[in-house]
Amino acid sequence: MSSRSRTLHVDSEAERTFARIIRSLRSARLDAGLSQNALSAGLPVRGRAISEWETGAIEPTLEHLIQCGGELHLRLVITGWDGKLCKAPWRQRSGETWEHFERRRLATPLRERRVALGMSQGELGELVGVSRDSVQRWELVRVPPRPISHIVWAQKLGYSLALRPVDVPDRRPRRLATDRAAAPAGQHERQPWRL
Repeated sequence: MSSRSRTLHVDSEAERTFARIIRSLRSARLDAGLSQNALSAGLPVRGRAISEWETGAIEPTLEHLIQCGGELHLRLVITGWDGKLCKAPWRQRSGETWEHFERRRLATPLRERRVALGMSQGELGELVGVSRDSVQRWELVRVPPRPISHIVWAQKLGYSLALRPVDVPDRRPRRLATDRAAAPAGQHERQPWRL
């Protein structure tokens, strides 16, 4: 491993993509008529954290973005520059948490693209500004990248990270805080939704 320090290669396009994702979450929250506190009741954070995400004071984790999107019927997706969805796994593995499945769904098209381009993890790491080990951990879904890192990772492969609405089947009502409180223990597992 190289002893020189690495700096994530964030450009203005990556910053705009991240800001667009945060704005989309805020707009969805407002369109749903939810306060920051009401939305946070269904998440492992307080309303203040949502306020800080929306104002840019702090960056949410990838899992927080996934969870927040899920509460608002939005899903992070990998798209080509043409806006078309990239192929990703659509089935949750037995025993796999919803959040882990979502991270795997975001990592798979990026790993496949890197391999198709004949690029090593080290070469991609150099482009992104991270170590080969970081790329490996992201691809194996062992450690989630920061959202801005995920955006740069996708960018360097000619892809983008975006939010898209999901179809929520009629048999599965929206689950916000009131639904969670009423559900028996262990009943908070999510199922993947279809775009």
